Amino acid sequence: MLDLEIVTEVSRLESLPNEWDKLAELVPCATPFQTPEWLLTWWKHFGSGEPRILLFRERGKLVGLIPAFLHEWEDKRQITLFGSGISDYLDPLLAPDTACEIANCLFGYLRCATEWDVCNWQDLSRNDLLNASVPRELVIESVPETPCSAIRIEGTFGDYWQKRPSGLRRNVRRYRQKAEQVAALTSETSASANREYLDTLIRLHSARWREQGEPGMIAANRSAAFLREVVEKLAGRELVRFFILRFQGAIAAVILGLPYRNTIYAYLSAFDPAYSAFGFGRLLLFHALEYAFANNFQKWDFLRGSEGYKFEWGAEEIPKTRLLITRAHRCVDDGSIKV
Repeated sequence: MLDLEIVTEVSRLESLPNEWDKLAELVPCATPFQTPEWLLTWWKHFGSGEPRILLFRERGKLVGLIPAFLHEWEDKRQITLFGSGISDYLDPLLAPDTACEIANCLFGYLRCATEWDVCNWQDLSRNDLLNASVPRELVIESVPETPCSAIRIEGTFGDYWQKRPSGLRRNVRRYRQKAEQVAALTSETSASANREYLDTLIRLHSARWREQGEPGMIAANRSAAFLREVVEKLAGRELVRFFILRFQGAIAAVILGLPYRNTIYAYLSAFDPAYSAFGFGRLLLFHALEYAFANNFQKWDFLRGSEGYKFEWGAEEIPKTRLLITRAHRCVDDGSIKV
């Protein structure tokens, strides 16, 4: 038997970091996007409506956490997951041994609650909630989402690089030679919340997208302030890696990676559009992957998007889904519709 607590104050969630972390240790698919640092900072900058945080306990132990909120969206009362919009994985934290029981408990709550019209839960990489029987009062639809992709890190970097397409290897070599004819290239890796690195990332990211006539993710989501705060918090847990390429003394390319367990999640990258002819984005990715191999990571996750270059570097697709939960409607004798 599980106990379900419905939390309506985020301050209650802020008191659970130790339990939260212990639960995450049990969940194979946990990512930095399910950490307290990420989700509580997300709520501070982007949260709206009323929290509806579901805590599932078994004999007092936290075995499930679904941080969500209730708000009006497109004329419906929607339950949405914390982190939506700027997080690439949003799977709820469910202990594997109790995932089916948690799903049953969740569906029982949704069946009885009257305050919602739809649960719209995006960026799920697992379907743990579909392993339980769905009450006839509910309808669940699983819709494909934009996938993520990741490189498996096995063997040595030299072996990996020799297996890449000859055109990619040739281009990286030629880009490097072209740049070094002008000035020396230097690369840096840092686990700190370096202000210069982050400010440059934000500036170059915006400049690159402006050249293409688009605002880019940071500007479109107004997430610069969120980034500054969340990077500071994640760095305190050694969950930040900045990869930097300098050219003529200035930062020409930057990748913000989030190392978590055995994977580096490449959250944001940018390069100076003034130097696009030198292919600094490719050169920096080369150095970042070399670091990942040397430091015994097992995956480099490019996160959301199916851009062709990712597969040229050896990435494999990770399917994602969006879960839509609504109420079943039925006809009654007088021809009307009831929920």
